[in-house]
Amino acid sequence: MSQNKDISEESTSTTLSEGLTRSLVLKQLLDKQVATDILKRTLSVGSVQSTASSSAEWMNAGRFDNRPDLRDIGRGSCGSVFEIPGTTQAIKKGANADSIWTDFCLTNCAYNSYLSWARLLAENFPGRRTPRVPRARHFHGPEAHEFWTASISRFPKEDQTTAAVFYLDRILPVPSLTREALIRQFYQDDKQVQHDVHIHPPNKDCLIRVYFGENKPDATLYGPTDSLRNFPLYLDQAKMIGLNVNAYAEEMAMGLAILHWQAQIDAQDTEFVIGSSTVNPFAAQRPYPTIFKRPVSSMDNFSRRETQMWMLDFDKCSAVDLHSKNPSSDIVQKYLVAVTGNDPYFPHPRRDPDLWQRFRKVYLQASEIIITTRQQLKPRVAKLPAMLIKQWELWGDENMAAEEFDPFERNPGQEEEEEEEDGDDSESEVDDGEGDHGEDSPESDA
Repeated sequence: MSQNKDISEESTSTTLSEGLTRSLVLKQLLDKQVATDILKRTLSVGSVQSTASSSAEWMNAGRFDNRPDLRDIGRGSCGSVFEIPGTTQAIKKGANADSIWTDFCLTNCAYNSYLSWARLLAENFPGRRTPRVPRARHFHGPEAHEFWTASISRFPKEDQTTAAVFYLDRILPVPSLTREALIRQFYQDDKQVQHDVHIHPPNKDCLIRVYFGENKPDATLYGPTDSLRNFPLYLDQAKMIGLNVNAYAEEMAMGLAILHWQAQIDAQDTEFVIGSSTVNPFAAQRPYPTIFKRPVSSMDNFSRRETQMWMLDFDKCSAVDLHSKNPSSDIVQKYLVAVTGNDPYFPHPRRDPDLWQRFRKVYLQASEIIITTRQQLKPRVAKLPAMLIKQWELWGDENMAAEEFDPFERNPGQEEEEEEEDGDDSESEVDDGEGDHGEDSPESDA
């Protein structure tokens, strides 16, 4: 699998420039085959795209504004997220200060664990990268008067209330070209609908939830009220556009192993999404002046994006004490409840056996690599990853059986028995009827 593949909106392919009249504020719809090609290319792991979207221009312009107004880019059960224009940071805000504090602490726990293992696991799994985790920084509670006095006016008017917040790395959306292709491929085949979805401002903040545990429940195309924020990409859809589902499933397994055995987090309700980040070679490598030519600026360029998977949202997670004296089965059960109770990000043990085997293999290998380095833990937890996988597969059997069970279905034997019973009842009714008819009939009186 190619890494860091450079794909620009102008040069993705010759067919794109022919089939793309540049945007869906169009006079004609994007060709569906072109849309498929765009999605396959721009969503491939590590691909790099240039984007000329209005949001990129807005972010680039904000780099030199010291106090830009905040913009809502997402709302969830825990809180809302606001971008800080011109930076690679965002602010998460929620009314429940304890939940926001939990999210802050466990996000940093996950981030530090990711930082410890990202490169080491990449060496053991060539061509794969550990899903990134946003770094959390600067927590402020509702009582932080100095912060709120200075900052509350920067929030949108409807959000100018004191609450708990923390700063974190911004997960950038997929580029505009990818969004256009998503709209063309999965929304109603109507020019006005696709135009309205494309120009709706919140839809610029598109992250893709990777649902590899389920196929799309129905064949219905999305309509004008369906948001691109947290767009659900199901397994059958990902295969249809030619996405490398094996690569993403294996990277997901690497991320889950880090959360379980290094961060010691159960990953309850944690999301796995495809987003992007700015391309900054000076942050990724040691910038020796003899190697790198002096640039005009090393600031983030929001017009250059790299596609990658991210893990986020840890507010509903629980820390797991692997040193405790609780039975190993308790730890396995806690992890099992979390992974099976989440949205269907992880491959299902029975829905796609080949994909599950890839996920399973990498999860076990990555878990072993991590646990081996933790000598004090190794004797106690070395067998737990395999125990979890076994329980997960048993759950998969039960889950599939429950899906296939029809309480109204009758087997042939039951139908025959019921027909015989119905026949017996009919005969007895006929006999009774004949007797009554003989007694009451005028003919018998005669």
